Amino acid sequence: MSQIIFKDQEGLELFNETLKDDAINRQSILSNRGIEFHNSCELCAVCFEAPTTDEITHERINLTKHHIRYFPQKIAFVHSKCHDKIHDPENPITYLIDFKKGDSRKFYQKQNNSKLTSGACSA
Repeated sequence: MSQIIFKDQEGLELFNETLKDDAINRQSILSNRGIEFHNSCELCAVCFEAPTTDEITHERINLTKHHIRYFPQKIAFVHSKCHDKIHDPENPITYLIDFKKGDSRKFYQKQNNSKLTSGACSA
């Protein structure tokens, strides 16, 4: 991932605020499409902490979407490390997993087919 270097603290704060607003807007758009959310994009569903910042650049790291359920969709926002804890093979966080084996593959295959038929382009 490329890094943006800010000359001053004000620019960095503005950038981080933009990232925060973008995350909130994306959640709102998905909610308006009928997608259910377990929690806000401002608090991790596992550790109950706010999004973190990169240690070097001090840029905000938005929480990751985790599907609790694919059909119908129910999403929890979590840190990447917390997402790994949810799927820990030896000690999974089962209350955040409510899907059957193969649901993930079906969901993303359906998403890709939808993009192909709608003419959307993916990188």
